[in-house]
Amino acid sequence: MPVLDLKNVSAAYGRIQILHEVSLHVNEKEVVCIIGPNGAGKSTTFKVIMGFIDYLGGDMVFNNQNLVGSRPDQILGLGLGYVPQGRIVFNQMSVRENLEIGAFLQRDKQLIRESMQYVFSLFPRLEERQKQLAGTMSGGEQQMLAMGRALMIRPTMMMLDEPSLGLSPRFTDEIFEKILDLAKTGMTIMLVEQNAARALEIADRGYVLELGKNRYEGTGKELLDNQNVRRMYLGG
Repeated sequence: MPVLDLKNVSAAYGRIQILHEVSLHVNEKEVVCIIGPNGAGKSTTFKVIMGFIDYLGGDMVFNNQNLVGSRPDQILGLGLGYVPQGRIVFNQMSVRENLEIGAFLQRDKQLIRESMQYVFSLFPRLEERQKQLAGTMSGGEQQMLAMGRALMIRPTMMMLDEPSLGLSPRFTDEIFEKILDLAKTGMTIMLVEQNAARALEIADRGYVLELGKNRYEGTGKELLDNQNVRRMYLGG
């Protein structure tokens, strides 16, 4: 059984329908990417999974739990971590305070401390700068902080929306290295990524969306080698 399974999911922003019967699945310990042009419904897919926008129909199941009608905090509690697009951090709070907010579902202080050390082991830079205000960090460091905050609930799967958006080449390399590090620990990962070729290089499988519908799917290598995909979505 897939860890995450979407079948014929449709979704809208108010009266504007964006997704039209999208289907995809993610198996345990896989890295799966979603690519496509702007407006294809990539980020919308994540938002409907998390319960942030209007669900119109279809099946959404995570770890055998039906997600339809669930609140975002309930979905997080099932072990599905989410890092939204845009490096959203609390600028006037310290790195440590941002991470503590990520553990808002946890009441056991010892488990929170253990989660903090887990995040610091993955992102040593956050430990070095835990007293620094998040708003004074570079874009790449803020992205690490956003990822670290999502990891504070110790999820079994992570959804990353455009993790390299707006980052320098150096920080883009570092973020992709961190994604691979997470995958090596056994974390199941799904990512939306504007750097489509780079995402497909590290992905076990991928999906191409266009106008809110499934267009192509296959292994990362198959999609990289697909001439239509290369011409239409990878720039050559």
